[in-house]
Amino acid sequence: MKRFSLTAVFISLISLGAFAFSEKDIISPATGTWCNQQALVLNSFNATEIYYSLTGSDPFVSGFAYDGPVLIERKGSVCVRIGVVESDGVKKEFRIDYNVMPPMLTNMDADTKDYVEKNFVKSPLINYRSGSDLSLPSGLRYSFERNAQPAFRQKLNLTENNWIERFVSFFVTDGINNYHSVIRVIPAEKTKVSDNASLPFVISNWNSIIFTDKKFIYQIDDEMWNSDYTEKMIDRSVSHTLHWQSVDFTENNKVNEFVIPSMPTVIARSAGSGTVVFALSDEDGYTFENGEKTVVAQAFYGEEIEGVYEAKIFLGGVFQGCLGVEYEMDRLPPKEPEFVASGNSSFSRNTLALRIITAENADVFYAVSEPVYYGEDSSADIEIKMPEEFSRYSGDDIVIKSLEDKSCAYKVFAYSVDNAGNMSKIIEQRYVIDELNFYLASGEYTGNEDGSYMNPFVSFLQVVDALNSSESGIKLHLNGDVVVEGGEYLITKDCHIHGNGGKIILKGNASLIIDGASVSIDRCTVEKQSEDSSSHIAKICNGKFFLNDCEVAGFYSEDGKLFDIKDSEVSFKDCGFTIQAPRISMCSEIYGGTISVFGCRFTAIGQTASAMKIRNSQCVLELNLFTLIGGICKGIEITGGTVSFMGDRFDAQSDGKYKNSGAITRNGGCKVTGLSSTSSKGF
Repeated sequence: MKRFSLTAVFISLISLGAFAFSEKDIISPATGTWCNQQALVLNSFNATEIYYSLTGSDPFVSGFAYDGPVLIERKGSVCVRIGVVESDGVKKEFRIDYNVMPPMLTNMDADTKDYVEKNFVKSPLINYRSGSDLSLPSGLRYSFERNAQPAFRQKLNLTENNWIERFVSFFVTDGINNYHSVIRVIPAEKTKVSDNASLPFVISNWNSIIFTDKKFIYQIDDEMWNSDYTEKMIDRSVSHTLHWQSVDFTENNKVNEFVIPSMPTVIARSAGSGTVVFALSDEDGYTFENGEKTVVAQAFYGEEIEGVYEAKIFLGGVFQGCLGVEYEMDRLPPKEPEFVASGNSSFSRNTLALRIITAENADVFYAVSEPVYYGEDSSADIEIKMPEEFSRYSGDDIVIKSLEDKSCAYKVFAYSVDNAGNMSKIIEQRYVIDELNFYLASGEYTGNEDGSYMNPFVSFLQVVDALNSSESGIKLHLNGDVVVEGGEYLITKDCHIHGNGGKIILKGNASLIIDGASVSIDRCTVEKQSEDSSSHIAKICNGKFFLNDCEVAGFYSEDGKLFDIKDSEVSFKDCGFTIQAPRISMCSEIYGGTISVFGCRFTAIGQTASAMKIRNSQCVLELNLFTLIGGICKGIEITGGTVSFMGDRFDAQSDGKYKNSGAITRNGGCKVTGLSSTSSKGF
């Protein structure tokens, strides 16, 4: 057994008979599994006798008397039993079971490992002097609460004003290993009251007076002068006057006087930030041990403690006794507030109502940023600054909405302040108000899909329902590859689909029907496999259809066509189109309207392979490549309308069994220009 050498006396939180010894007086050890040896550290002022056993035996029978901190040099499973005899003779017993296991230090960074070995593994006691800093490596977190997961990283410090010396239970983790230690708080400097040796008496426990110099005779108040040097008891609820003079009578024998006021009152008042000031009344000459009428006690960040301060009181340099003063110190930050939004979502299509909840006995302060407006994609991460001023939260809804006809984002910031003035960490939450942007991703249906970035739609039917019920159309963002189940999907409102490199897979007879709407798709792969020759990827009527940087492919078991377009405006740019069918394959058929095709690749594979049929339309084609593979290869068939070419190329790969119709065929009263700029082979 090793005892710690303490150079200063531990200032107890004395009970003076009014406070019983309890579990909170057991500072160490603590129940749990620790990666360092433990110490036995007790607040012993609440008991007349304390005995302890480190082997699980009866402390009253075979224990040791506790008179200061003890290092428990035991590993594995340890049982500590503590026996207490209180001032009224009542016996109590306490038991602490814990385990000590070696720490795992292999994956620990060098600074953390060095700190752990020096401050926890070698000794469970950390000496801290007020006015200095106690910093932990970044790999460690701490707590002062027995049942709390260590979470604090703040630097530990108390100011030089802290006077009270005490022991603090300290819990630390590196994420793998858990440590329990004890911080011994030492005042920066202790200038104590000097005993007044010139006075011929001593006072102890307030009521006891012993006259020590036999050269004098004494008088207490109006009592007779005497030379009785035995202990005398006085009532300290009233003031007393002591006189003494030399036993040798002379004509000018001086009579000395010392006035003892009634027992003072010590008041503890909170000074905020985990600070308590103990103060004596001004009218008497009493002082604390520091020679002042005030003493300051402070708590570390993260501490919340209740105690009793043993105030040592002096009068004229003469010790009078101790007064126990209850106090509380609180520097434990309150629980961080929580945001609760309408619909339990950080996303809304219109307005969003927000409430803030926090722990009881705490106020909430919040701030809402200025709105930041988005361009194409509300999932983009953009900087939103925290406002400088916060307001007290009243409990009413905080309403967030877009102030313009655009998608926007806000950030809401909040923190809690408890009754002791402690402030929690400032939390923040981003909220998006977006009427236009929707998101589609693969996944299982949960019922929480709202089309937002966090809760995207998981079926194309959800998209179509949201689209057709919107007032002005939407922007759809594709996240990954999405399967569209069979059936026709009627689109009647404008829609811009951002493929983001993802894929839309149309299964079976699934197809898009665009009626009177404008639909644009960019950076997307659209793929279809079908046995139904009448099921196209899309049918467009009286609408607009734009493809940019897309790959479109269709595979049919008999006949197949990718697009059927009527009386619509169409634009294909930098796209690739592939269709394969055993009999007749056709990339697109356009009837009426206008079409612009630039920099695209068309590949049709089938017994009869055709790139495009254009009927009574206005068409501009530039720098496109048409590849036809099959028995009969048809490039572009034109009937009526106006078509212009510029630098387009046609390539037929026929088996030669049938006569090809040619790269460009014209029927009826159509007008075709730019043929000389085109090239063809294999026809």
